[in-house]
Amino acid sequence: MVKALFAGVLLVSVALGQSYNFSIPEFRCVVEVNTDRSLDISYEILFQCTPGYSSIDIVDIGFPSDNYQLSSIEAGVDGAVATDIRYSTYIDKGVEVHLGGSSIYSGEQGHFWLTGTNENMVFLDTEDDDYASVEFTPTWFDSDLLSGYSDFTLVMVFPEGSTTDNVRYHDRPFTDFSVEKDGRVSYIWEETRRVDSPYMVGISFPDDLVDGPLSERPKEPLISEDTLFVLAGFGLFFLFVGSLVFAVARAVIKAKRRRSEYLPPKLGLEGSGIRRGLTAPLAALLLEQKLDRVFVLILFGLIKKGVLKLGKQGRLVKPDTLPVLRSYEKELLALLPDDPSDKPVPGKKLKQIFVNMIEVLEKKMDGFSLKESQEYYRRVIESAWKMVADDESSERAGAVFGSWFQWLLTDEEFDSRLKKIPSGGSILMPAYMYSMFPSGKITGGGSGGMTLSQACSQVAGSLTRTAQNTVSDLTGLSTIVTSKTNPVPVSTYRGSGGGSSCACACAGCACACAGGGR
Repeated sequence: MVKALFAGVLLVSVALGQSYNFSIPEFRCVVEVNTDRSLDISYEILFQCTPGYSSIDIVDIGFPSDNYQLSSIEAGVDGAVATDIRYSTYIDKGVEVHLGGSSIYSGEQGHFWLTGTNENMVFLDTEDDDYASVEFTPTWFDSDLLSGYSDFTLVMVFPEGSTTDNVRYHDRPFTDFSVEKDGRVSYIWEETRRVDSPYMVGISFPDDLVDGPLSERPKEPLISEDTLFVLAGFGLFFLFVGSLVFAVARAVIKAKRRRSEYLPPKLGLEGSGIRRGLTAPLAALLLEQKLDRVFVLILFGLIKKGVLKLGKQGRLVKPDTLPVLRSYEKELLALLPDDPSDKPVPGKKLKQIFVNMIEVLEKKMDGFSLKESQEYYRRVIESAWKMVADDESSERAGAVFGSWFQWLLTDEEFDSRLKKIPSGGSILMPAYMYSMFPSGKITGGGSGGMTLSQACSQVAGSLTRTAQNTVSDLTGLSTIVTSKTNPVPVSTYRGSGGGSSCACACAGCACACAGGGR
C-alpha cells in the first residue's frame, strides 16, 4: 500500500514522586498535506485531570520523523501560549511542552492545542506509479495514565488540486468527507475509542499534486534469505499436514457454530460507520449473543419500566396499565399468560419475536458497518463495567449500577467478569430491583446494601430463574430462528465457466468485492 509508517506517542511525563491520571473527553487531529511534501499537523485535546492526582504540567507529543523544526511548533492551553517548548527527553521523536502557569490542575479541564510542520512525509505509492501516498497515525497516550474513552476525530486534508474523483483511502475506511472552501478534499475518521494505541490511516493522490522527486521508504528484511529458505522447506511440509487437520476441524466447528448464527449474512456487509443508539437487546442481537440472554434483557427492561413484576415462584405478573413500549416488548407481553400459574410458554412461540427483531435490526443497520458497530458496542460494555466499578459512594454506585446493569448483562463473559470485580464497600440497589426478590430473600451486604459482585450475581440469577419459569426450552431458540433468518444455502453445481472475479478500480486504495456465485 504505502511504504511509510508515521508513528507518534503522546505521553504525560511522569516526574519522580508524582502520580498522573487523566481522561481525554475530546481528541481532534488535523493533518494537511502540502505541495512541498510536508505535513502541517495540529492537535486539539481536552484534558480532564483526575481528582486526587498530580497536575498536568508537561505534555510530550510525538512527531512522525526527525524532519520537524522546533521553531515551527506552537502550543498552549486554552487562551495561553506556551513559551517553553523543547526537544523531548522522554520520547525519541517529539517535543515536550512545559505548561507553566497554564498547568491543568487536579479535578480541572484544559484545552491543549499544538501545531507543527513535519517535512518530507510524502512517498511513492508502489502499487500505482502515478500516485503518491501518506500513512499517518495520530499521537497516542500511555494506557497506565489514561482513563475512559474519547470522542476521536482525525482529518486528513489532501493537497491542492485534489478532487473527490482522484483521491483514495487505504485499509481503514473514512466515516465522512468534505470539500474545503479552497477546493481541497478532506477525509474524516470519527469514532469513540481509547486513544492509547496507534490509529493508522492512509491516503493516496496523483503525484503531480506535490513537488518531486518522490522516494520509497526503504525496508529492512526481517530475516535473511538463507534462513527464509530453510523455514520455507519446513513450512511447506507442515502446511500440507496442517491444512488437512485444519480443514476437518474447521468443518466440525463451523457446523456447530452455524446453528447459532442467526444474523442475515448481508447485514452491514456494504456499509461503513457505526450504528449508534441501539437498545441493549438489539445490541446483543448485533453481537449474536445467545437468544436466551436477549430474552433476559427484554424481561429486565420490562421489569425496570414497571410493566412486569415478579409473583410467587418467580412468575411474572402483568399490570393493568402500560407505558409506551417497543414493538418486541409488546409482542412478548401479548404472548405471556394472564394467569401467572399457567404453564410456561413453549420456547418455539418466541420465534417470531426474534425474527421481527432481526428484521428491525437489519433496517437500522442499513448503510452501517457490522464490524465497526460490533466493536463500538463491545466498547460500550467495557465502559459500563468500568463506570460501575469506579464509583465509591454507595448511593452513587447503586444509581450507576441500576442505569448500566443491562449493558453488563449484555456481556457474554458476564459470569467470568464477576469474579474479577475487586471487593469493596456495599452499594444500595435501586428500588425497582428489589421487586425482583418478591420473597425478600436478599443475601449478602449490610443493612440495605451488598457488594457490587453480590448485586450483579443476585439480580442476574433472579432474572435467569424468572426466564426459565416463564418460557420452556429457551436454549433451542437459536437454531429455530436461524432456520428462518439465515438458512443454510442450497448447494448448486456450476460448470467450468461459473466462477466470479472482482477487480479493484485502483491499486492504492481499499475496496470490497462481493462474493460471486451465491
